[in-house]
Amino acid sequence: MKEKGFTLIEMLVVVAVIGILSSILLTALGPARYRAKDSRIVQEVNQVRSIAETLYDGTYAALETPPVIDKPELRTLAEDIALQGGELRIVKSSSLTAFAAYSKLNTKVGVEPDVKVNYYCVDSGGRAVFTTTEPDPNSGKCPS
Repeated sequence: MKEKGFTLIEMLVVVAVIGILSSILLTALGPARYRAKDSRIVQEVNQVRSIAETLYDGTYAALETPPVIDKPELRTLAEDIALQGGELRIVKSSSLTAFAAYSKLNTKVGVEPDVKVNYYCVDSGGRAVFTTTEPDPNSGKCPS
């Protein structure tokens, strides 16, 4: 009488095939995960601009710059941007009448060996740009 069931070899083959398929799938989904994180960073940097505009009273003096952030809504955004792989930075003009908020993104620009860091930047002039250069720390404007 023959018993029904799987042999050890059959089970090992199935596990190996599942492992190979899952590694292929995870490799293909890696860039999509980075783009999703970048989308969240972009959304949150835009929210920083909204908060900055509500704090404007002729100057942006009340807008705090990392790493010391006491306002809870701004701190929450900065922490979540960091969890997504970015880093919130805010630069103000020397007259405090302009600001730029930006973060590095997970996706890179270019091909090896000339890969550059990609940034998303918003400023008080209404600009929102993807760039590979950081804003001038004294201008309070995103790079052109």
